[in-house]
Amino acid sequence: MLQIHLLDINDNAPVVSGSYNIFVQEEEGNVSVTIQAHDNDEPGTNNSRLLFSLLPGPYNHNFSLDPDTGLLRNLGPLDREAIDPALGGRIVLTVLVSDCGEPVLSTKVNVTITVEDINDNLPIFNQSSYNFTVKEEDPGTCSLGQEIGVVKAWDADQMEVNNRISFSLSGSGANYFMIRGLVLGAGWAEGYLRLPPDVSLDYETQPVFNLTVSAENPDPQGSETIVDVHVNVKDVNDNPPTLDAASLRGIRVAENGSQHGQVAVVVASDVDTSAQLEIQLVNILCTKAGVDVGSLCWGWFSVVANGSVYINQSEAIDYEACDLVTLVVRACDLATDPGFQAYSNNGSLLITIEDINDNAPYFLPVDKTFGMPGLAGPPDIINSCSQARDDDSGNNGLILFSILRVDFISKDGATIPFQGIFWISNSSEAGVFTGSIQPVTSLDSTLQGTYQVTVQARDTPSVGLSLEANTTLNLFTVDQSYRSRLQFSIPKAEVGANRQAINEALTRATRTTVYIVDIQDIDSAARARAHSYLDAYFVFPNGSALTLDELSVMIRNDQDSLMQLLQLGLVVLGSQESQESDLSNQLISVIIGLGVTLLLVLVIMTTAFMCVRKSYNRKLRAMKAAKEARKTAAGVMPSVPAIPGTNMYNNERANPMLNLSNKDLGLEYLSSSNDLDYVSINSLDDNSVDVEKNSEKIKEYRPPHTPPEPDPEPLSVVLSRQQAGASGQLEGPSYTNAGLDTTDL
Repeated sequence: MLQIHLLDINDNAPVVSGSYNIFVQEEEGNVSVTIQAHDNDEPGTNNSRLLFSLLPGPYNHNFSLDPDTGLLRNLGPLDREAIDPALGGRIVLTVLVSDCGEPVLSTKVNVTITVEDINDNLPIFNQSSYNFTVKEEDPGTCSLGQEIGVVKAWDADQMEVNNRISFSLSGSGANYFMIRGLVLGAGWAEGYLRLPPDVSLDYETQPVFNLTVSAENPDPQGSETIVDVHVNVKDVNDNPPTLDAASLRGIRVAENGSQHGQVAVVVASDVDTSAQLEIQLVNILCTKAGVDVGSLCWGWFSVVANGSVYINQSEAIDYEACDLVTLVVRACDLATDPGFQAYSNNGSLLITIEDINDNAPYFLPVDKTFGMPGLAGPPDIINSCSQARDDDSGNNGLILFSILRVDFISKDGATIPFQGIFWISNSSEAGVFTGSIQPVTSLDSTLQGTYQVTVQARDTPSVGLSLEANTTLNLFTVDQSYRSRLQFSIPKAEVGANRQAINEALTRATRTTVYIVDIQDIDSAARARAHSYLDAYFVFPNGSALTLDELSVMIRNDQDSLMQLLQLGLVVLGSQESQESDLSNQLISVIIGLGVTLLLVLVIMTTAFMCVRKSYNRKLRAMKAAKEARKTAAGVMPSVPAIPGTNMYNNERANPMLNLSNKDLGLEYLSSSNDLDYVSINSLDDNSVDVEKNSEKIKEYRPPHTPPEPDPEPLSVVLSRQQAGASGQLEGPSYTNAGLDTTDL
């Protein structure tokens, strides 16, 4: 038997059975597939022995293939995102199946592995953090609000369902902002950070906002990625400056050149970072004791742009003119953005002017008269007070009075110095200091004239030397009996208001210096026609004064002054008490008058009897003388002296008359002599008439300073007549008390 052994040659290529499409989830899915192939060459030979291998490819490194068995496995978790997105997650592996024959034959087969996408990737922001800047007070004009910045994120998942990103905000101040997301595709998304239209930021309140933006997947597990977003608010110069209250606290500056240079600094601040501040002087207020004194102090101080306050005119600062300077200032921000307030509120810097003792006391003109009784009664001392002021304050303006010198000027002009006769008391009210002069001892009432008292006013400063001023007061000494009281139908206040007019009318009527010493209301219980009274002295330059009666006559004689005084309310000269006392005095005077009248009648009757007897004796002597005369020869002149008052010469002191009957006894009621004889006989009786006439002439003489005697017509009648004649009828009380001695007008 012929056995023919055929030798196998490698003429058959391996054959792969089936196709290979594998689906696997990324991360979790595993690939495990065996490539099925066979070779038709003789089994058990090299020609049919198969070997498996992977042809090179981009993703081969992720797999392993058993060369003998053809088992394909993945070496690790598969990542869909590691595959080119264009491949759609498909990995195509080419497996080469070859035999071991000569020559080697092989076959290729593709294994497609589809890696299914799962949401295994978180979004990733394109920056690790974001910094945005936005201007304050600028909400923008867009209806969506002002855009601040954009955040951007990417999700590596390749399926849209897994890479969709949504954004959210959190953090302090997140409620001021909003973020809107926009999908860009291929896993990219943007988040637009905006300010709402009705919101604006304030740099001064919060200059930086630290926000957190979250990028979230729609994964039910809520996985998210966060990023820090810093929003810096850009400062806008939108705030007005403010003045520091502490720098506006009041300061004190001494007057009259005591201080120089800088005395204060006004401080301002502005919360804006770009502020350029300067201090401006708006106004200056000058006041003295709370009263505006105008622009008096405007040049005393100045304020420069940096807020420094300087003294401009140190020597011009005067406490007496202005004691408080108010500088009204404000701050201005030169860099303020348009549309915003550039000025602060006005502030006031109070500068109190401190007083120094730079003013001497000065005496005030005294428009009224001060009266003071002597220690032992009359005389009164008139014009016995001085008043002074000092424009300085505190102890610098405190005045003490002292008496430097006292001289007495008598009526004849002689000057007599006195020491220790007066002392002066000090008092003050409302800044006016009064020095009241009072006698140490009772004054000599026999001295008539003027005391010239030199008074010194001296201030008492706490520091430095005191300043002083002197004045001379003329003190009149007038007996209190010359004090006259004038009563008025108007109250005290109205009399005081009319004081000057009353003084002028009285001065014009009396030609004296009128010293008004007191004005008071009359007690309502004692009030009759008058409501008030005025006490005054009416003094001549030589020191003499008018009595009340003399005053009444002089007022009545000056009709113009009288009418003016009546219009000013004068109703009575004298006091109510004096009128009541006059009634009792009148009654006493009547009783005394009756007694005196009876005494005078007795004296007259006695005198008449003695005169008749004397006349009878004289006539008897005349008859005897006539008889002797007839015995004398006519024309013969005896050697004896002539009898005075006769034309006869004898030794019997006769007084013969012609044609006298020798037998006539010369009695008036029996005498037969003619009228001529009667006149001659009683010629010596006429001497008494001459004496009376001479006495009347003497009574009519009065010194130049003595007022005239009262007119017999009562002043009340004259006043009534004046009142009746003024405009037909003048309203006023009727005056019934007549006679100047009662002093009732």
